[in-house]
Amino acid sequence: MVSRLVLAASCLVAIFSVSSLAQSSPPSTQQNSTPAPSAPAPATQPKLQLQDLPPDPHTPTTAELEQEHQQQVLQGAMRLASVEAHWGPEMDSPGVSLAVSEVKRTKTPEGATQITYQLIGSGFGPGDKLMLVRWPLNSEAHTVMGGLNVDAKGVVVCGAAAPAQSALPAEALAQARVSLATAPATGQSGGVNAPAPNAGAAPPAPALPPDCSATMQPHQPVEIQAIAAPGEAVRVAMLTMDRKRGAAASTIPFPLANTDKGCRLEVILGMKNAALVLIDGTGFPANSALTLDAITGDTTRPLNLKTSAEGRIIFPLLAGAKGQTSGETTIRFAGVNRAPTLNMPTEAAPPAPACAPSVTYHWGEGSYKAE
Repeated sequence: MVSRLVLAASCLVAIFSVSSLAQSSPPSTQQNSTPAPSAPAPATQPKLQLQDLPPDPHTPTTAELEQEHQQQVLQGAMRLASVEAHWGPEMDSPGVSLAVSEVKRTKTPEGATQITYQLIGSGFGPGDKLMLVRWPLNSEAHTVMGGLNVDAKGVVVCGAAAPAQSALPAEALAQARVSLATAPATGQSGGVNAPAPNAGAAPPAPALPPDCSATMQPHQPVEIQAIAAPGEAVRVAMLTMDRKRGAAASTIPFPLANTDKGCRLEVILGMKNAALVLIDGTGFPANSALTLDAITGDTTRPLNLKTSAEGRIIFPLLAGAKGQTSGETTIRFAGVNRAPTLNMPTEAAPPAPACAPSVTYHWGEGSYKAE
């Protein structure tokens, strides 16, 4: 509505700014006649003001408002899914990488499995001061601690005690808080936080993350603990204090996946209760149009996709079925799509693979359950 009003105002201003044509009197047919008295000058017409514009004649209906809300939710979900799908080596700075190494598994008093990991970094210099970033499900990426570095074996450890914060340069103070890929903060609806009203002004310097030396000994390896549900990824990153270099990594302790004859389908949680999932497929013919079926109850929805040069597909899927608050969905490979397109004529379609992987996941209220 705002954009339509701005467009209408621009058009009206353009129209009313054009000078009206001058009207000339017809030539006089009388000679030596007494000149007629001058006519009074016409009163100056008031200039058009923005507040004088007619209101937008259309008021959105309830259905239109709901459709607009759904579009906003979908766009937010797609942005979230894009960051989740690329979290990892694709985001690494040149020459650096990060890996997650499992150390042990223990049971909590509630019966859940707590997994302990160490981080292995490569390409960071011995003098690099690093920050640990974690991105939990249904939350935003946040810095956990600073003052870290990578030892000679590549293990991320706590460095020497940090100097007083007042001794740090102002630039480091201004850039300490990190979100590696500007990961959006979302809830179940997928909405994205709006920018602050004073986004154009210089942001205040955020507080530094706590230094590792407050709770760890120098050269002590950093260990992180995680409790996860099936299909949930543990996402971490290491960044230099100036945010100029960094690397990201993720691992899925309890994969929701199925492999058949070299083809693999996996469901990765994008939100809790599977409100959003990522479907990751590998081992399919390269650069090929495929069809997957998403089966929910008695409804089968075909998904037409194209694989990468590596034979991979990864795409987001919003869960749910009309009139249901929970259920289960099965994703299965339905074969190579041989319908001709401008980019892939029928004769170029590769032979269909003999595999038939499928994977089932639960969604909706109460479906999120830690292992």
